[in-house]
Amino acid sequence: MFESGSFETHSPAETEALGERFARTLNVPAIVLLSGELGAGKTAFVRGMARGIDAPPGVRVTSPTYVLLHSYKAGRATLHHIDAYRLAGGADEFEDSGLSECLHDTNAITCIEWPEKIPALNFPCRPVRVRLEHLDPDSRKIDISGA
Repeated sequence: MFESGSFETHSPAETEALGERFARTLNVPAIVLLSGELGAGKTAFVRGMARGIDAPPGVRVTSPTYVLLHSYKAGRATLHHIDAYRLAGGADEFEDSGLSECLHDTNAITCIEWPEKIPALNFPCRPVRVRLEHLDPDSRKIDISGA
């Protein structure tokens, strides 16, 4: 089991490596809520998570900002990567969009960037919260709670 706590990374590669270690310990199904300002490293963390659940080497994890959802089939689970940044209607819009189906996928880890855009959403299991913040241009503080 991954220990909740605060971590510091000094490059995107270190942020990805932390995401990989974290994902290797997650039980499936899981929901991971990723918060942090633009460029804080949320997608880099998810990129590492994909490696941590044995995604094929050629899988390219990118931000789903404009399409809302990317799903990646991996050896241990499916990784649903949702970006709620553009959802103006909160939990109702999330439900109406069909994205909530990802939350009920019993063979998946569902990562949601910008969960503060959907505050009234009810989750089928207790989510893990990951908060990323800039310390300087290359360094990040990453707080993980509920792991």
